[in-house]
Amino acid sequence: MAAEIEPPVARMAGAWACAVCAEPGSHASPQQLQPVLVEIVDRLLLLARSEPFPVPEARMLGARLVEAPFERTRMLAQATRWLLSFPAGTPGSLVATRWPLVASQAIDSYAQALQERALAQQKQHISAEASLRVQEIAALEHRLRHEATHDALTDLANRTLLQDKVRLMTADPNRGVGLLLIDLDRFKQINDNYGHAVGDEVLVELARRLRGICPPDTIICRYGGDEFVLATNPLHNTLGEIAQRIVAALRDPVWSTAGPVPVSASVGTAYCAPGDSCDFTDLLRRADRAMYSAKTAGGRRFALADSDKPEIKAVAG
Repeated sequence: MAAEIEPPVARMAGAWACAVCAEPGSHASPQQLQPVLVEIVDRLLLLARSEPFPVPEARMLGARLVEAPFERTRMLAQATRWLLSFPAGTPGSLVATRWPLVASQAIDSYAQALQERALAQQKQHISAEASLRVQEIAALEHRLRHEATHDALTDLANRTLLQDKVRLMTADPNRGVGLLLIDLDRFKQINDNYGHAVGDEVLVELARRLRGICPPDTIICRYGGDEFVLATNPLHNTLGEIAQRIVAALRDPVWSTAGPVPVSASVGTAYCAPGDSCDFTDLLRRADRAMYSAKTAGGRRFALADSDKPEIKAVAG
């Protein structure tokens, strides 16, 4: 009879528990930690499916990581790595999309609980060591917030941060909201011909170029494998100018460890004028339709989605 395959949550929790117990000074066993970790992760997964998003419940689960049987373990870095890297669902699904936010709330609460415990110890012992721990935890908390809202490879904003920033932009009645959707042309061929490591080098370099040519306060998001979404909050519709600079900046070869790699991009834009009702999903759909028009026209160009038929423009040079 074939051995039963361990469920993903149990498998992850078991590996997490073993890693924690292998740390110097740990006084717990994997058998003590694993079932509690399974329970916490299972409940976080349920919260990822809930509507509206239950922040207090997620934070309560994170705070449990300072209670028995974890009170004598040191695993803030372990919790960050295992929770944020856990494949919570099919890519693009509701659970997978919301999991980083759910996990980050739990981690943030855990960090806060550790900080509160350290502060209590400091009051009891008035020691320099306790003060140092408070500073370390505060620094870790800041880093965890950043990791929860940014792409690990490019350090650009992730989808969660993008949508939060667009929501804030729409609240300004004096400024419009613009989205630019960038899709790299034939990126699959780069991965196939040069390997995924070189593909990652290309993505990092193109992210650097985008930072260099975008206006201040632009939110630059790595939206998918080879897709980027930019959000701006301009007084007037200047998306065509930005798109033109993007196409020009992303058409020069990338110098990688395998030599020069040819690149180019197709860009679609969508704009919501000041005072108009603005919906992120609708803006993204319009920008995606415009980008597809640019790509089917041959790539290396941009399209504006401000009319029924997107206006396609190639960039000279």
